[in-house]
Amino acid sequence: MRHAQQLFLGIDVGTGGVRALAATPSGEVAAAAAIAFDPSVVAPRQDRHEQPPEAWWRAVCRATSTVIEDLAAAAISPGQLAAVAVDGTSGTLVVLDDAGRPLRPAIMYNDPRSAVEAVQLNTAAADFCDKLGYRFESSFALAKIAWLRGHEPEVFDRAARFVHQADCIQGRLTGQPPVADYSNALKTGYDLIDECWPAWIDRLLPVTDRLPKVVAPGTTIGSVSQVAAEQTGLPAGLAVVSGASDGTAACLASGVREPGDYNTTLGTTLVYKGISRSVCRHPQGLVYCHKLPGGHWLPGAAGNVGCEWITRLFAHAEPSAMDTAAETRLPSDCLAYPLVRTGERFPFLSETAEGFAVPPAQEPADRYAACLQGVALVERLGYQTLDRVAGTSGGQVFSTGGGSRSDVWMQCRADATGRMMHRPRCGQSAFGSAVLAAAATYYDGWSEAVGHMVRIQRTFTPDVRRTEPYDGLFERFCDELKQRGYL
Repeated sequence: MRHAQQLFLGIDVGTGGVRALAATPSGEVAAAAAIAFDPSVVAPRQDRHEQPPEAWWRAVCRATSTVIEDLAAAAISPGQLAAVAVDGTSGTLVVLDDAGRPLRPAIMYNDPRSAVEAVQLNTAAADFCDKLGYRFESSFALAKIAWLRGHEPEVFDRAARFVHQADCIQGRLTGQPPVADYSNALKTGYDLIDECWPAWIDRLLPVTDRLPKVVAPGTTIGSVSQVAAEQTGLPAGLAVVSGASDGTAACLASGVREPGDYNTTLGTTLVYKGISRSVCRHPQGLVYCHKLPGGHWLPGAAGNVGCEWITRLFAHAEPSAMDTAAETRLPSDCLAYPLVRTGERFPFLSETAEGFAVPPAQEPADRYAACLQGVALVERLGYQTLDRVAGTSGGQVFSTGGGSRSDVWMQCRADATGRMMHRPRCGQSAFGSAVLAAAATYYDGWSEAVGHMVRIQRTFTPDVRRTEPYDGLFERFCDELKQRGYL
């Protein structure tokens, strides 16, 4: 029965830990918990990044038990929970035996060992890549499966199932074979257009009979088993709903709903996801599309410019004080491209790209303002690039990530891009999973759930007095990129 007292549990299994939260139909967070993984168990080692799935499960059990305890302390019955959904890192590979036990540690999404296999997949599946509009990378689970076949054939042969991080946890919750969703299956080569595992995978790797069933995000796939209930504290019989990749869940938590609108996560890097009504294809494969029910696609990309310059260039500065000093210096005549590493992947592809500042700013506050502005100009170019492949224009932006907490930066981004910028009250991936849990059991799909549950904390409107100055700065910025051969 649908009633306002119901709660929806979202679980986010990330790189460094697990977050769980229970949300109401109106988007209020009733309880939340965060459990970090033991660094000695999950830290990367040289060029390898593996994590034991059992460490994920232990953290999930601790997080959900804490949420249940906090609900009880607030006189809220666990029986008010209506559903749970799980998101996880996209591209992480879990290898299971016949009993559902891991045969080896999971190979994490950012483990680079399968770069050669990714190139081979792009050659062998060129038509498929053209059809879906993306290219395989070492971060894709299918490339990791190909690596496993070549380097650990005994594990490959013994594997009963190849699944994703979110699938693995959902399988532990239900006690049934793991079920995948569209967004996690993308990086294993699932055909999102025809909604099937394509035949070409078996011509290269005999694995499709060992890949999970795939459903749309926000589909009821089972219920919490008695065994899982005893370990997690969750009620036995609680509906388990298919989740999504962590990026897709965060996109839903941002509030984005309409074609042409974007969610930008401004963290160490800049990650884009938008809404479109058709699959998008970038000529260089820089954009890939996740899929949501109802004929909606999520064209997305990730660049290398974000907040990293703050810790690199202003390690000992107080960000809020620097924001205050920079506010009066915007717009800045200094054109900064604050890339602190070598190489860019979006909105253009260049292995040799390097940061610049023209002309150099002498004062720290001037340099800080120029870098704030530089990220905003890169972001404007990113929206233009995505609009071209998606056939959209002028949408609003729903911004998440650490950089979105700065009011000065949010206003700068609104002014420089000419787009309305919204900051949601709770932009966490776990909240997006709670939205999917509600979409399956309370609301009529993800869009209605987003509309009722996501709350905007603050909106930043472009200052029309700065439109012309930023138009000129953007033109100069693009000229600088062209002169360096980046565009």
